[in-house]
Amino acid sequence: MKKNKKPRFLKISEKILIASFIVFVLGIVTLNSYESSLNIRCQKTEKEIATIESEIDGLDLQKQELASFSRVSSIAEKKGYTYKQNTVTAAVVGVPKD
Repeated sequence: MKKNKKPRFLKISEKILIASFIVFVLGIVTLNSYESSLNIRCQKTEKEIATIESEIDGLDLQKQELASFSRVSSIAEKKGYTYKQNTVTAAVVGVPKD
């Protein structure tokens, strides 16, 4: 009985193929894990952005409320100032008359 001996090139090729397959599988697992961690990080960042945007919207509303005419008028009255619409005028100074 003669044992079929594989040539040296075939043995080396099989080892390289097995090593390549192992590296391929490990690479896929590593990249999938990295992708999931990136997705989680992106979701957290998107939630933070949404929170900050809602805070900005709230601050804009507060700014509008504080700058409203009725609020300014009531504070002016508390300090002793009055507003009469008929007395409001505009003047341009320093422009020669044609």
